[in-house]
Amino acid sequence: MEEVPLLRQLQARYAKTAVIIGISVDVSVERVDRTIKEKRITWPILADGKGFEGPIPLAYHIQGTPEVFVLGRDGKIFARLGSATEIEASLTQALR
Repeated sequence: MEEVPLLRQLQARYAKTAVIIGISVDVSVERVDRTIKEKRITWPILADGKGFEGPIPLAYHIQGTPEVFVLGRDGKIFARLGSATEIEASLTQALR
């Protein structure tokens, strides 16, 4: 959650060329909704309350959090990063 301010800045900076989407592995959708409001998260968060066993975390082989992906224009994973602090360099490469 400490990277939320950085993600908010990146979303504002790249709003016309990239999309940030969150995937929650929380088992409580209500807690996800509360966190979105408290942290003022403005990008879509996918949450089904099934934790790591939900279809999206399984499809992306999510092992822990945070887990950061940059998808290319073709929708394929361009980079898998350990932190949002690494997004911008990969994002600028993916947008070329």
